[in-house]
Amino acid sequence: MRIAVISTSYPARPGDAAGHFVESEVRELIASGHDVTVITPRVGDATHGGDAAVVRRIDAGTLFGWPGARARLAAAPWRALGGARFVLGARRELEALVRVDRVIAHWIMPSAFPIALCRSAPLEVVAHGSDVRMLLELPARARRWVLGALLSHGAEFRFVSEALRARLVEAGHPELAWRSRVEPCAVDVSDAPDRCSARSTLGLRENARIVVVVGRLVAEKRIDSALRAGSLLPRADVVAVGDGPERARLERAFPEVRFVGQTTRPVALAWLAASDLLITTSLREGAPTVVREARALGVPVVACPAGDLEAWSEGDPELYVVSSASSRGTPLRYSHPSGTDRRSSQDT
Repeated sequence: MRIAVISTSYPARPGDAAGHFVESEVRELIASGHDVTVITPRVGDATHGGDAAVVRRIDAGTLFGWPGARARLAAAPWRALGGARFVLGARRELEALVRVDRVIAHWIMPSAFPIALCRSAPLEVVAHGSDVRMLLELPARARRWVLGALLSHGAEFRFVSEALRARLVEAGHPELAWRSRVEPCAVDVSDAPDRCSARSTLGLRENARIVVVVGRLVAEKRIDSALRAGSLLPRADVVAVGDGPERARLERAFPEVRFVGQTTRPVALAWLAASDLLITTSLREGAPTVVREARALGVPVVACPAGDLEAWSEGDPELYVVSSASSRGTPLRYSHPSGTDRRSSQDT
């Protein structure tokens, strides 16, 4: 099949973490024998060709890129003009493709609506979380208009979590209930080093207790809560992997935390592989990629309830989801690889 993938986030160069889960899916499609063309914004001096995929990069001004379109737009509202440029350019690129058997649009707006509507090929819309929240913020009439246009086009929806699907079905269009499925995006940690190699590369002591907080340092991620929780763990070295507009404030508030800043994806995976615990306290997630990567690497995770994490934790004894009730009640056990267990309500 000839497949067009539209995404507002895709790696701009080898090792770029942006949209790496979209790239992982593209690799799977190519491995299955499909021809794939990716349509995505141009970010900086983008050079990455996406392995065997054809990548068409569309001028979008400075709207897209780290630390995310919403943060960039909040800092400079005029960047919205770049969104219009991307929509028009992406539609022209999609219309110009000689043959398209299937379109996969990551993020409801603008990838699916209005870009993908210019082709009559079967459309799969992948809803990640931020796009669902954006849609829910629209007036009800506008939300129904967007969803109605996609459903009339014949679109099938893929949500990365059941929680996201339930929210949009309830607030949007009942037809979504039977025109959608739940399937988290692919994650690929095959290039991650083992724990010993990662610690050697990063210059960490073998017996150090490393707690990591990974993600964009933006207010909605509630990074301060994660750092505060990590600081409560005895003899733990807390490391923040990522960057963003909140960094200066967080560095002042948590001088004991090591901030490594924005890194390449291989370095971020090395920090995950080297760690003893990942803490995430964001409440606005669909299917948190970093949680799935940590668990794929055998790293325990403490998280606040978001997306489907509570459901996942029922089948995963090392994914601890701490709700307001559990934080006041049953304490949490944190097991160090050396075999030392710490158990206290303060740790929770």
